[in-house]
Amino acid sequence: MKSLNNVIYILILFCFSSNLKAQTVKQIEVAGNAPYVDHISLMPGTTDMDLLVKISFNEPNNRLTVNLISYRKLFVFQDNVRYSHAVRFHKLHPNRLPYVVESDEKAKYKMAKSLRKSIKPKRKHIFKHWIEYEGLQPQPTEYKMVNDYIEQTFDILYQSADISITLRDILVMSEQASQKKITYDLFFQTDLNRKYNISIKRDPCFGKEKEIQAAATQVKNIKAGYITLYQKFGAHSNLNNPEGAKIFNEMKALLLKQYPKMEETSTCPDIQSNIETYNCYVDTIQNMRCDFQIIKEKQTAMLGLSGDYILTTARKIDNYTNKWLLSSDNIEKKDLEVACKQAIDLIETHVGRATVINNEQQAALGIFNKAKTYFRQTCQKK
Repeated sequence: MKSLNNVIYILILFCFSSNLKAQTVKQIEVAGNAPYVDHISLMPGTTDMDLLVKISFNEPNNRLTVNLISYRKLFVFQDNVRYSHAVRFHKLHPNRLPYVVESDEKAKYKMAKSLRKSIKPKRKHIFKHWIEYEGLQPQPTEYKMVNDYIEQTFDILYQSADISITLRDILVMSEQASQKKITYDLFFQTDLNRKYNISIKRDPCFGKEKEIQAAATQVKNIKAGYITLYQKFGAHSNLNNPEGAKIFNEMKALLLKQYPKMEETSTCPDIQSNIETYNCYVDTIQNMRCDFQIIKEKQTAMLGLSGDYILTTARKIDNYTNKWLLSSDNIEKKDLEVACKQAIDLIETHVGRATVINNEQQAALGIFNKAKTYFRQTCQKK
């Protein structure tokens, strides 16, 4: 007898589990300007029973909003509700729900025969709260019996924690209006059992306006310092003498002390671009020579740049040229052009003054010339 009972129990479990809808799990990503939209067919072959699920992210307020959109009017339960408690004489009664819901006093909400037959056993059946969530806190909202769409907004509790939502019971209704009353037929219900594991793609520059401005100011300041040094001690300067060389070296050392190289990096492209431009100016200042020094150095007739330095400069020119192609910011593009021209001028000035170039330097100059040509064909012809 005991073994018979065990067999019956197993059969009951099997029948119960076979009626459960398997959960659908989706891994999705949303961003401030890129909501996620999912299309669900509630009843295959019937387009007016389609459901759109829209999940959007509001970065300034750190909130997530879930919308259900349908051609039909929708109804959802805002809490788990027992069928026998909310439904009397085949009608769903708003005043029997465990929460306040907006409803027309004259309206009736009839459970269609097809829907009643699909719910077994009615006495124990529980309508499920339409949405479950993790890592989120729902914002207060007004509940309605009749909805053109469903919307719920959540506060995101932790930036780094996993968040998810699971859609459960959704009911669809049709309206039958007469002069005396309005009747809504609840004719379809399904447990979507659809889970969305949500990855939020945040803007790496969001909230970093001060850091972006500070980096841009650093570039502006070092650029002004470089221009002043170049204008005083560049070509045709009247300070091409030992005293002038001394002043030049003092000013150069002061600039390099005031503007040390930035070692940090940033995930924000705006900040990172300014860091790279700033460091390019540092390199340019570091390798500057006044005319008096150049004349003196030319007595040796040796190229005073290593092959490694020439190769590094060639790579920078290539990188800046590629960034120029991808940029839509005219100011940034102008800065990149200036940085490339300065790097090219520096190498060509040294090469023009040298009479002896070794094999390593010559090979590096071959690569440098290709980078120079690439820059001029790409940036200066557009």
